[in-house]
Amino acid sequence: MSRAFFLKCLVLPGLVLLSGLLICQRARSAEAWPGRAGQPLEQRYRGDIKKLHLGIQSHLDKLQKSGEQEFSLLGELEHINTKLSLQKIKLNVMEENLRTQAQQLAEKDQDLALAAKEKEKARLHLEKRLRAFYLVGETGFLNVAFSAKKLPELLLFNNAFRRMLEYDHEIIIKYRKTIVQLQRAREAQALEKTVLENFIARTVQEKKTLADLRGAKKQLLTMVRTRKGLYEQALREMQKAETNLTRSLTRLEIRQKNQAKGFVLNRGRMPPPVTGRLVVRFGTARGGKSGKGNTAQGITIATEDGAPVRAIFRGKVIFTGYKLGYGNMVIIDHGLQYVSVTARMEKINVKEGQSVEQGEVIGTTGDIATLFAKGLYFEIRHNLEPLNPLKWFSKKGISEIETGAPPDKVGENAMQPL
Repeated sequence: MSRAFFLKCLVLPGLVLLSGLLICQRARSAEAWPGRAGQPLEQRYRGDIKKLHLGIQSHLDKLQKSGEQEFSLLGELEHINTKLSLQKIKLNVMEENLRTQAQQLAEKDQDLALAAKEKEKARLHLEKRLRAFYLVGETGFLNVAFSAKKLPELLLFNNAFRRMLEYDHEIIIKYRKTIVQLQRAREAQALEKTVLENFIARTVQEKKTLADLRGAKKQLLTMVRTRKGLYEQALREMQKAETNLTRSLTRLEIRQKNQAKGFVLNRGRMPPPVTGRLVVRFGTARGGKSGKGNTAQGITIATEDGAPVRAIFRGKVIFTGYKLGYGNMVIIDHGLQYVSVTARMEKINVKEGQSVEQGEVIGTTGDIATLFAKGLYFEIRHNLEPLNPLKWFSKKGISEIETGAPPDKVGENAMQPL
């Protein structure tokens, strides 16, 4: 098993697990860190949840593949174990046959030794008979003349002696054939033993190879199970992080809804955007003209140059910039389709997408005015419908802007945005 494969099986899932832990930690600390680089918290939550969804799906796929690999390895191990069992049985049978062959070879060696011994005895016996026959010689005239026995007796003795020699010779030939047969049988059994030994050696080698393969498969199975365990742990951490982020997102959405409701619930309690004097009221006719299109849709407050302009309630800035007829403008979304519009500012201090709190400075007033009028212009809209801002201010705030002294006179024909 290579080192690179070991690293791939164990280290990489460990890194993924560490990534899941980091995401989980970030989910737990998300509420304590409102955003990063101006990124809204809700957007951050949704982005992290999306990443976790992808990570969870990826790990589910990896878990499935690991499970399939584990199942495959278990099947291979079962097959290897079956083959090893068969090899063991086969090896036991061959070893028993080998012992039988060795015993038979030993018996053949004993038979050969006995046959050789009997052959040697027969040979020595035959030599003695031949020597005696040589000394006696063939029955001739002199044997007959000088023998005490009669001729028939001599002939009978001679024939009997010859038959004994022939019998002994046949016995030697028989022993010789027996020895040859025994030698051939022994050679055949020795060859069979050699073949059996070679076959046993190959079987032992196959058994060793299977055992090594089983060891490698077991090691691989251990690594696969370890990797599967790491994937499962990482998956649990990611699912936990997803749950935490989802809960945080839910709490954030509830908080945002409550904040939006808070704008409505704080109607009549909010401070005006600037300190000064109310010079144009909501709904008043502009330039002495009457009619819906000629009434003021907001209020105008005269104030000193450089006065701070503040948000009347918390919300999210959805527009900053210059608008014809309005000058520098900031629009803040307070939720539930309620927005506040503040215009005719010298300087804007906030950016689009920025969250602001009640009383936070969003700009300053100055001597730069629109083409038609001076003074800070302010309005509140709901679903694009203009509302009377004075109904949203506190009594103290209304009193301050109604009794405040303007720094200079605001033109009566101040143009109000439509």
